[in-house]
Amino acid sequence: MKKLIIILTVVIWGVFGSSTLNAQPGVSSYFYTALTPYGQWIEIDYGVVVWKPVIMQVDWNPYTQGRWIWTVDGWYWDSYEPFGYITYHYGRWYYDDYYGWIWVPGYEYAPAWVEWRYDDVYIGWAPLPPYATFSVSIGIRFTRSYYTPYSHWNFVRYNYFYNPHVYRYCVGPSYRYRIYTRTKYRTNYSYYNGRVRNYGVDVNIIRTRSGQQIRQRDIVRTSEVRTLEVRGNKNNGRVKTFYVSRDELKRSVVRDVNFKRGERKSTLDVSKIRTETFSGRKTNKDTKLKRNEFPKRNDVGVRNVTKDNKRDVTVRNNKKSNDRNLYKRVETKQRKKINDNINKTFKKKTNVKREKKVERKTVRRNYDVKKREVKKTEKTVVRNKTKKTEKKVIRKTTVTRKDTKTKRNNTRKRRDVKTRTR
Repeated sequence: MKKLIIILTVVIWGVFGSSTLNAQPGVSSYFYTALTPYGQWIEIDYGVVVWKPVIMQVDWNPYTQGRWIWTVDGWYWDSYEPFGYITYHYGRWYYDDYYGWIWVPGYEYAPAWVEWRYDDVYIGWAPLPPYATFSVSIGIRFTRSYYTPYSHWNFVRYNYFYNPHVYRYCVGPSYRYRIYTRTKYRTNYSYYNGRVRNYGVDVNIIRTRSGQQIRQRDIVRTSEVRTLEVRGNKNNGRVKTFYVSRDELKRSVVRDVNFKRGERKSTLDVSKIRTETFSGRKTNKDTKLKRNEFPKRNDVGVRNVTKDNKRDVTVRNNKKSNDRNLYKRVETKQRKKINDNINKTFKKKTNVKREKKVERKTVRRNYDVKKREVKKTEKTVVRNKTKKTEKKVIRKTTVTRKDTKTKRNNTRKRRDVKTRTR
């Protein structure tokens, strides 16, 4: 009996132990050993483990302590933080209401996992959320509708974008919303020669608007952490970066560690993220979107858009995807509704404007008619007055002539009488 009990306990422990160990996917030994000194590993849900940095400032955001470098693979984030060579090139960042900034591990490498916004004066970047997945054919695709809050964006003028101390010139929190509303959204990820490229905002735009000469640098990939410099890449010719293939990261998954259990439930929607592979295809359940779950009009098809910088024309990258038709249908319906409402309001406004114009015209006509009548009466009065004055003058002149004649005659008669008397 004792032997049977011992055997049963060993078997039960082995079964439950293996199940708990296999329930921790997505954390490679490379990530675990490098990031444990600088933060905590927390299991926020069953099988979902994240990393939280410990010693940080209150207003700290990812992608602030470092600089941007233009490389063969696009815009590369050269971090000055000791954990930056992993967290800014693998995985995604997410801000939780309780835990703060947490990092969700991922196996896909990129020069930087960010999204961009820009206008004529400012350029900004923000970390991509865990809902953003990368595929070779589409690029960046979102598993659910998500708006990155304006407080998570870092905006800077073009003059300071390529500065090695960019964080000193970032715009304050009170001005981010103004810049956020007037800037354009952009993501431009591609896959070439076995590498993910982040072109973001075109270099020529930044060169012209900043007036700086930005030259391209090569990337050297190494798996040895000792060769990397903590305070950024000082060598101007090349950029050294930490790179481990996806297969190696999957092989070295941590299994003999008990992660810390989360105290509260996270606001992160675990069902919409993939901790093991960020480049997997969609399932049939994901493609069948409900009407209520569909993103808003401003978010439809925006995140899968690239731009031709020469012509500044939007080009859609997801022509072959099944979701494209759904986006089109819903977008056309929404556009029709919006256009109908706009036309109704426009017609009402135009009718009101026409009525007002007609009223104004009638008032003006009546006023003009009255003016003309008054002018006519004034002219007639003036004419009558002039006629009367002319008649009076004529009468006066005739009277004066007659008087002069009579006077002459009288004087003559007097003269004649005098002469006779003499």
